[in-house]
Amino acid sequence: MPIVDLQPAQVQQTSDAPLTGVYSSSGFDMVGILSRLVNRPNPQINLGPIDMSCSFLVTDARQFDCPIVYCSPTFEHLTGYHENEIVGRNCRFLQAPDGQVTCGSRRTYTDNQAVYHLKAQMLQNKEHQASIINYRKGGQPFVNLVTVIPITDDNNQVCFFVGLQVDLVEQPNAILEKMKNGTYMVNYQQMNIPPYIPGSSFSSEPVDDYFRELPTIAPASGTLASPEILELVNCSGENEQQLQQQWNKLLLDQSEDFIHVLSLKGFFLYCSRSTSHLLEHDPEELVGHPLSSICHPSDIVPVMREVKEAAGNPDKVVSLIYRVRRKYSGYMWIECQGKIHIDQSKGRKCLILAGRERPMYQMLRKEMVHAPNVATGSEFWAKASLSGLFLHVTSTSEEVVGFAADDLKGATLYQYVGDNNVRDITRALELVKDGHIVNLHHTMQNKKGEYIPIFSTFYPGDTSPGVGRPSFVLAQIRAKESASIDGCPVLESVSPDVHGEDNDENLFAELETVRGTSWQYELHQLQLANRKLKEQLESYINPKTKKQRKKRTADSSDIPKMCAQCQSTDSPEWRKGPNGPKELCNACGLRYAKALAAQKSDTVNSQQ
Repeated sequence: MPIVDLQPAQVQQTSDAPLTGVYSSSGFDMVGILSRLVNRPNPQINLGPIDMSCSFLVTDARQFDCPIVYCSPTFEHLTGYHENEIVGRNCRFLQAPDGQVTCGSRRTYTDNQAVYHLKAQMLQNKEHQASIINYRKGGQPFVNLVTVIPITDDNNQVCFFVGLQVDLVEQPNAILEKMKNGTYMVNYQQMNIPPYIPGSSFSSEPVDDYFRELPTIAPASGTLASPEILELVNCSGENEQQLQQQWNKLLLDQSEDFIHVLSLKGFFLYCSRSTSHLLEHDPEELVGHPLSSICHPSDIVPVMREVKEAAGNPDKVVSLIYRVRRKYSGYMWIECQGKIHIDQSKGRKCLILAGRERPMYQMLRKEMVHAPNVATGSEFWAKASLSGLFLHVTSTSEEVVGFAADDLKGATLYQYVGDNNVRDITRALELVKDGHIVNLHHTMQNKKGEYIPIFSTFYPGDTSPGVGRPSFVLAQIRAKESASIDGCPVLESVSPDVHGEDNDENLFAELETVRGTSWQYELHQLQLANRKLKEQLESYINPKTKKQRKKRTADSSDIPKMCAQCQSTDSPEWRKGPNGPKELCNACGLRYAKALAAQKSDTVNSQQ
C-alpha cells in the first residue's frame, strides 16, 4: 500500500517570477482604496455597513474631469452599462437618458441644484451626500442617493473619490438613520449579488507594476479599420504596417491643423497640406526654409529661445504663440503646441508641432459700456465661448461672486445664473454672435449658494460690432446694489458711444499684428505700468512720510528691465531704441546705433 505524504510540499520561490499584480485584472488596488475609505481620519458621514456587494465606483481626482477608473459589478447591474462603457467617463453621463451630458451644461433631465451641490463639494474635497435622479442605460430613471468620499494619499493630497450609490426606489429601506448633520446612514449591502460581468479587457497573464494600465474605455480592435473604410479612403497595403502608414498620412493630409516639424535651428522639415489654406503657402514653399521667413521679426527671438530650451527637456510640452506672415493676407496670430522627438537611430532631435490660428482680443474704447448708476464698482472680466463656457476669468471674480478664477474656468455661465434668466442668457449670446453689444440684468449664484443681482455686458471678443462673426465673447460682470432695474429693460442691445476723445483707440493695442514689439515685452511693460499705478493709488489712499516714499521709489527702481528686441533682462547697460531711451540691451543697442549710423552715411552719400 503506497504511503501518502500529507505534509505541504516546499514551494521553491524564484525572485524573477513575474508574480506582481496577478490578483487584479485591471491593475487597480481596490482593497487598498476601501481600506483607506473605512479608516479615513475625521469622517463626516457615517457610511454604515459596507461590503463588496454594494454599488460603488472610483474616480481619479488627479486627472482632468475626474474620470472613472473602477466600478463594481453591482454598479454595472444598477445602471445597465457595461464596464467598457463606464471606465474613462465622468459620472455625469448618468444625468441624461442618452448618457450625453456636456461638462458645465445646464441639466435638462435632473435637478441642477443637486448637481451644483455635488460639484461644489467635490471642488472643496469634502465628504458629501445628495439625492439625484439618474438614468439607466435605455433611459429608465431612478432616484440615486449618492455619497462621495475623498481618498487621500500618503502626502494627504486627494487622489481619488469613492462614490457609493443606492436606488431608493428599489431599496426604500436602505436608509437606516438620519444623522444630525442632515446626512443619512445607509445600508449599502445588496440582498442578492448579481453575477459578475467580465470585461473584455480581462487578461489571465501576470501583470507587473511596470506594465500595469487602467482598463481601456473600449476593447482594443484587432485591425486598423474595417475593410469598407479602408477601401473608401483608398488605403491599400500588403501588411498592417503599410496600412498604418497610409492611414497616418491620410490623417495628416486631412487635418485642419498646421502640423509641421522644426529642426532645433528653426528650419521646416515637414509641413502638412493644411498649410495651403491656413498660411496660403504650399508645403513645398516652406520645407527647407527657416521659420524666420514667415515669423514676425519681433517674435523670432523668443520663439527660438523656447525651441532651444525644449531641447533640454524632452518631456515638456512646448507652447508657442507668435505672429506669422501669410502669403497674401498679412500677419495673423498662431498658437503651436508639441514636443521634442528624438530619433534614436540617428541621434537627431526635432520639434513636432500642431498650430491653429489664435483669435486675439479687439475692442475700441468707444464700445465700452459704463454703468455708474447700476454697478457698485466691483467687477470682473471673462473670456467665454459663444455657448457661454468660461475660457478665462480675471482674479477679481472672488470680490463679486466669491469664486476664484480657477473655479469658474471650464464651467458655463448657465451653471450659475438663476433659472428665470436662462432664456435671457441664451438670447444675449445669440445677439453677440451677430455682432451686437448686449446689456443684461440677471442673478448669479455666489459661493454661499445665494443668488445676487448682477449687471453684465457682453461684447464681441475679436471683431467690431456689426462686422463679422466673433470667435468668442468678452463678458464684463458687475455686482449691483439691488435687484431692482428701475424701469430699464432686462435685456438690451446697445450701440457704441461715438462721442468723446480717442474713440477709435483699441484697448488691446499691444496685441495688434502690426505692433513692432513682441507680446512678451508688451506684457512686461504693462506689468511695470500697473505696478506704478498701484503705488500711486496707495500713496493717495495712505500718505506716507517723505522717507518712506523715497524708499518705495528706490525699491521700484529695482524692477528688472526687458529688451524690446531680444527680451533679455540681463544687461550691463541699457541703450536708446526706436521708441525711446533705455529700451534696448547693450548688444541690441549697439547694433541699432550702427544701423542708424550706416543709414545716415548712405543718406549723405546719396545727397552728394
